[in-house]
Order: sequence, then C-alpha cells, then structure tokens
Amino acid sequence: MKRVLIFSAIVTAIFVIANYASGSEQSQADQYYAPIVSIGQFTGSLAGAGRHVLDCAISLELNEQEGVSALVQSPKWMNRIRSEIFMLIKDRVYDDLASAECAIQFAGDIKRTLNRMLSDVGGENPVVNVLFESFILR
Repeated sequence: MKRVLIFSAIVTAIFVIANYASGSEQSQADQYYAPIVSIGQFTGSLAGAGRHVLDCAISLELNEQEGVSALVQSPKWMNRIRSEIFMLIKDRVYDDLASAECAIQFAGDIKRTLNRMLSDVGGENPVVNVLFESFILR
C-alpha cells in the first residue's frame, strides 16, 4: 500500500512539474516574437525602360520598446513611412527586384531608411525586419 501511495505521489509530482515547465516554455516562446504591424499595400511604377510595376504588401516587425507600435501606426508617421517606401520603389528598376536576393536587399533598404527616420522618436532601430506579405512584379 505504501509503495502505491509513493508511486502515485511521484507520478503526480512529475505530471505537475511537466505541465509547469511546458507552460513556461510556451510563454517564453510567445515573448520571443516582436510586434508586427501591417502598413498596407504598395503599388508603384518602377524606373527605367518599360512599364514595370511593383505590387506588394508590407508588414514591419518592430522592436519591443513601449510605444513603437503606436508610433508607427499613428497617421502622421504612417503617411511618412508610406511616402518613403513609395520613393524607394520609384528608385528601382525591374532587374533590381527580379530575384529573391534582390527582394531581400530591397527589404534591407526599407529597414535602414525607416530606422533612420524613426530613430529620433522610436529609439535605436525600431524596425527589426521588413516582411513582404505579397510581392508581384509586372
């Protein structure tokens, strides 16, 4: 009888510890992700010969500083952010965006431009990553 009680107590303790550990791992995983803000659809004609157009949807992964998400979503900053991205699109030609590597470089250019623009009010490097929800060249 004692062995059964001891065995039951050990199994219960292991079950409680396992549930606690898996719950804390999940909360740590949830804390890993930075906030992501969709900034919308962008359609713009590209520079150079031909009538090429880029149509893409962009989201920004932001650092975890308080207020950065609210800052980026404010109408004043959203208009400035969108304007900067449209200017970056206008500076590109079709070949600048035709491969995955080129699209990654374009995302890096957007990130650098926005971090320069937002660093005074959003802290150092508020944009962690630029994510393309869609990316179509015509």
